[in-house]
Formats: sequence, C-alpha cells, structure tokens
Amino acid sequence: MPGLTAAPAHTAARLRFRACSRHVAQQPASLPAHRARLIAALDLPGAEPAQGALADLFLGCADAAAQRAALDLVRERLHPQIAAWFEAWLDRSEFPRCSRLATRWSVLATASLDVPRRALRCTSDDARALAAAAVQAWRRADAAAQQEFLEHCRVCRDTLAFTVARRAIQREALDLPADWAEAYRRLQTSVLTS
Repeated sequence: MPGLTAAPAHTAARLRFRACSRHVAQQPASLPAHRARLIAALDLPGAEPAQGALADLFLGCADAAAQRAALDLVRERLHPQIAAWFEAWLDRSEFPRCSRLATRWSVLATASLDVPRRALRCTSDDARALAAAAVQAWRRADAAAQQEFLEHCRVCRDTLAFTVARRAIQREALDLPADWAEAYRRLQTSVLTS
C-alpha cells in the first residue's frame, strides 16, 4: 500500500534505534542503554517504538524512579490509556516478560497475543497511515488501491483503518461507494461473529 515507505531521515533514526536495541539486548539491566534507546525511539514516527522501548526498560530496570523518569520522557508520544497502564506498573514488583504493553519494537519483552487480531498484523500508526493512503486513493478514483485497502481490512479485520478512512470519506461524500458499503457490512459481520 502506498504511503508506508520510510523517508531517508527515518532510515538514519531507525539505524540508531537498532544499534541501541542491540546494546539493550546485550545489557538488559543497563539504564543508560535503555535511556539512549528511548531517546532514539522519539526520533521515529508514531508511538509504537517508544512504547516498545519503554516496555523493555520496565522489564530490564526494576527501579521505580528510573521507570517513572522514562515514562515521563515518552508520555507525550503515548496514548493516555497506554501511559496509564504503564503508570499502574510503577507500584508493582515485576513487569511481565509477555505483556500487552510490549510491541514489535521490543527486544526484551514479548508482545502478548491477548490483543485484537489487527494489532498483531499492524499497529495503530500503520492503520492510520493506511487509512490516509486509502482516502487519497478514493479522491484519485484509484480503484485498484482502494480494493487493496479493502482487502487488507477484510483479511486483517482492521476495523481501525477502515473506520478512519470511512469517516474521512463520509465527510466529503453523502454516500459510501458500493464496494466500501459492502466492506463495511462484511467487517461488521466478521466482528460480531468472532
């Protein structure tokens, strides 16, 4: 799907983040390694890299003061509910190795399978980018790109991407195109029957 290619500036940030990830994997309890990785995560777009790095810090460094400082460092990037869930872990003794707060960017913690199917295949950042590209495809009347998006939504049950795109289209048009209306009906059915 167009719109998800990495820009050159993001390539350098991603390389820095990967180097920091290797240091964290080699020295899981090193607070300076975790802090450098969090700072590198903030140079990447979206919330997921910062969330994954923060989950690793919570797992690797049990010091509540260090965890609070790290959470404060990335709080603005996180969804408020995610920040609240991390906040709840500050008073607990041990962060779980398998956690709903871990992401694909985590190297110490493992993402839990106890999440929506869509979250296993793409992140909310990806879903929003896909939705924006789909709206652009609708504006250009690019039927092939729209069908690719609708197929992605159907297969992955990506209701977030579909809903974001659908709302944007409905702001500009009174009625959804027929294929979008059918995809909406199918997504509703698949969500209700699963």
